Amino acid sequence: MTYSIVATDIRNGLLGVGVVSGSVAVGSRVPWAKAGAAAVATQAYTNPALGPLIIELVNKGLTVNEALERALLRDSDPELRQVAVVDISGSSTVYSGEKIPPQYRGLSFSGYACVGNLLKSSLVVDSLCQAFNGSSSPLPVKIINALMAGHKAGGDSRGDHSAALLIVGSTEYRDYYDKLIDLRVDYSSDPINDLIKLYDLSGIKGRFK
Repeated sequence: MTYSIVATDIRNGLLGVGVVSGSVAVGSRVPWAKAGAAAVATQAYTNPALGPLIIELVNKGLTVNEALERALLRDSDPELRQVAVVDISGSSTVYSGEKIPPQYRGLSFSGYACVGNLLKSSLVVDSLCQAFNGSSSPLPVKIINALMAGHKAGGDSRGDHSAALLIVGSTEYRDYYDKLIDLRVDYSSDPINDLIKLYDLSGIKGRFK
């Protein structure tokens, strides 16, 4: 019961996930990413195992579509899941099961994909994509601006209460730790602005709309 965006910055070798939800602590189960491989948002009646499994399959050479299809075959209730995937080359795909909460929508494009369910309007997902595509800012800023656009379009039908931003890329610890940004707002009446505050406190430069 959430809206998310997965995206890549091919030039800088980055992958990212941004997510907002009416549930608490959404960052603990929806966003997954591995540098050089893929980023995944797994939501609705969330099966968090789908994130690392899809990434593992992409890392072994499967396409995003193949990885998603194979992972869902190992899920006992795929009709309850909603998933977005993008790989480091920009290929993306989305899946929305038949039994996930309405309003729901999923859109995929070169370099990013957006999904949402239990939304006030399906336009939330369109707004995510339009805001992301219309920005030339650094990847984390583009993602948070997209989340803000989704919020302004109505967001989660229960109200937005938690948010997270995950960015991975090359680090000196890459084999063991590839997180460049891992920020979470577990419960708030204004989670996106709280996420922006955390981003500002991290010292990373950026500009938000």
